Amino acid sequence: MIERMIAWLVLSIVSAGAQDTGAPKGAAPGSIRGTVTAVGSDSPMAGVAVIVNGGTPGRVQTVTDPQGHFVVRGLEAGRYRVSAVAPGPNGRMGFGPEATRQLELLAGQDLEGFDFHLVLLGQISGRVLDQNKEPVPGLTVFLVVREYVAGALRAVFTDSADTDDQGEYHLTRVRAGRSYLVLAQRGWRNLPAISDAPAEPRLRRPAVVPTFYPNSRSMDGAEALVLRSGEQREGADIRLVRSPSFCIEALVDGASPGDLTWGILEAQPASGTSGSGGFYYSIPGGKPGADGKIRVCDLHPGDYDLTVYEYARGTFGQAPRFGSMLVTVADKDVQNVRLTARPRIPLAGEVVWDGQPPATPPEEKLSVMLQAVSRTERGSFESTVPGTFSVEGGLLMDEFGVRVNRVPSGTYVKDITYGGHSILNLSLRLGSTMGDAGLRVVLARDGGTASTRVSDKDGNPVPDCSIVLIPGSAGNEAILAASLTTGKTGLRGTWTSPPLAPGKYYVLATNDPIDQSPETIAKLWRARTAAQEIEVTPNGAATAILSEKALDQ
Repeated sequence: MIERMIAWLVLSIVSAGAQDTGAPKGAAPGSIRGTVTAVGSDSPMAGVAVIVNGGTPGRVQTVTDPQGHFVVRGLEAGRYRVSAVAPGPNGRMGFGPEATRQLELLAGQDLEGFDFHLVLLGQISGRVLDQNKEPVPGLTVFLVVREYVAGALRAVFTDSADTDDQGEYHLTRVRAGRSYLVLAQRGWRNLPAISDAPAEPRLRRPAVVPTFYPNSRSMDGAEALVLRSGEQREGADIRLVRSPSFCIEALVDGASPGDLTWGILEAQPASGTSGSGGFYYSIPGGKPGADGKIRVCDLHPGDYDLTVYEYARGTFGQAPRFGSMLVTVADKDVQNVRLTARPRIPLAGEVVWDGQPPATPPEEKLSVMLQAVSRTERGSFESTVPGTFSVEGGLLMDEFGVRVNRVPSGTYVKDITYGGHSILNLSLRLGSTMGDAGLRVVLARDGGTASTRVSDKDGNPVPDCSIVLIPGSAGNEAILAASLTTGKTGLRGTWTSPPLAPGKYYVLATNDPIDQSPETIAKLWRARTAAQEIEVTPNGAATAILSEKALDQ
């Protein structure tokens, strides 16, 4: 079973057609009007949800008509985030192309030509063949993207499809301009506790090696595919690789084996978040024997993530006990592995000020989300500033990304420490430190801002242009990816940053897509030499006058 999760986007269509939305009326209401078209063909797109957040209380939403037109009325003056979200395959909202623009609307302003040009999803199809060029049915084919997540470059699943009886597959959610790998591997499901594979390795059937298009055992030898908007790439055939078959024998302990479930997956690629969503693949496995023993076979040489966990009804993603370990299969069976399910680990800490605190503590609470890098396990907490906190129920011993939300106005996150060691722009490895393993969030009030204006060659403002601020302290591409500050210019071609840590920054303006892919981050790393350098001083305001450039210029 495959679970797909769109992590940051939840939609519900509440109206149809380009019509009034019933938004609350204020003094001198304004409106926005525009058209949604497809990049490449400029054909109008009907049935696209146009969602307005901010400014007017609540969320206002409408849907484009058959000509791609929309209008939203009854908007008060203020700042808005306007999104156009098209349905994906089978009409599913949240799975299609999307775009977001920022808007500052004046009192009574009726804004025309607020248009969206959506980059359509593409498709990749082909066949999986064996060494005799015969089709291989029943395999799972994954779409894989490489992306920086929590301070490290990772390979993450983004879509999947099974091969049919002719060995054919169809991947339907391919974003244009991104570099993807296509991976075919055995589609495991439920596995017996003890495999019936022969004890003698030479008597076993060959193992299916996860094979990247067109015929590589590793990501390094794979051919990346980059599609245009709406492109349907056919003939991406994969020639499957096979190898000698090996087994892992393990003992599950920590409690009654009957209460536990074990699982096994290749260590990379893995489930997880990428872009604005996430993809989670259920772990193949099963129940251990009464004596806690498991024997899993048909394994190719490589690294495996072996897990054990306890299910509790009604607590999705909240296993009471969990354990994992990396097991490497080389050229023989692996024996005497001991896999222990450990209870959840308490996590507590504090939020503190760096330097002099404000005379009046902020009323809003700081919010922090902890998301396991390759699993659905998560936790969160809120804290007064300053204050102490604890994660209710604790967390599993795993690796987590840390995201801080609702930072008090006029402040920035100066540092995050775990067990006394900084993990700012890195992941939290729960249980990786001894002694005082508390989490500490340090806020500072000495931040400055960067104000930018982007003009074309004739001096006209450039709206919807991406602004990128790169800290001069970023020592490598992984840290650069984690520490970027980005924004979009408004209709006047201007954008002002939130509070930033004092220091040197490289500032650039571009209409190239900004994402966490290694290709984009490498371009940003090189573009620092041509970027404008500014110095953000404590409580100061730096300015930058920019022109739009491609990242690879």
